[in-house]
Amino acid sequence: MSDRWFINWVRYEMMQQKRKHEKRRKLGWIEWILLIGVVFFYPMLTSIYGMLPPLIGVVGLLIIYTIDTHRPYALLGMIYLVNLDLNLSLPILLSVFSVVVIYLLVYPSAKLMIRCKRCLAIFLIILVDTFYYMNLFIYDFIFTLKTIVADDTLLFYILFDLFVGFFL
Repeated sequence: MSDRWFINWVRYEMMQQKRKHEKRRKLGWIEWILLIGVVFFYPMLTSIYGMLPPLIGVVGLLIIYTIDTHRPYALLGMIYLVNLDLNLSLPILLSVFSVVVIYLLVYPSAKLMIRCKRCLAIFLIILVDTFYYMNLFIYDFIFTLKTIVADDTLLFYILFDLFVGFFL
């Protein structure tokens, strides 16, 4: 009797997982074109117009959330970050490295400790931005360069990242 209950429970759980998998909405070709256009052209616009925020924290959050389930989205996020690094003359792969380190070292523990999805998103955006910009300042210090300046524009970028992350 108890074995039959367990088998039915396992079947029920498998059906729930199957339904979750079927609920994923696939993107149409127009949405893919728009997504690829943003990935390739928005970093170019940020290099031309200095007040457009680079959205490093939001893209880092996208990579962290989708690296296990939707690998094409994570790959597009990484391509966006590399494209941004190239267009803004920043160290190549430093942003991807920062996001992957946070994903490997911080995200599993933070996911267990922070139950609120919006709070977790805000925490990860703050962490990605802080870790990336600290790595960039350390890079500047080691190689005596001036790739980034800590001013009001940098604060605007971080606040805009938080604003966008809050409404995701």
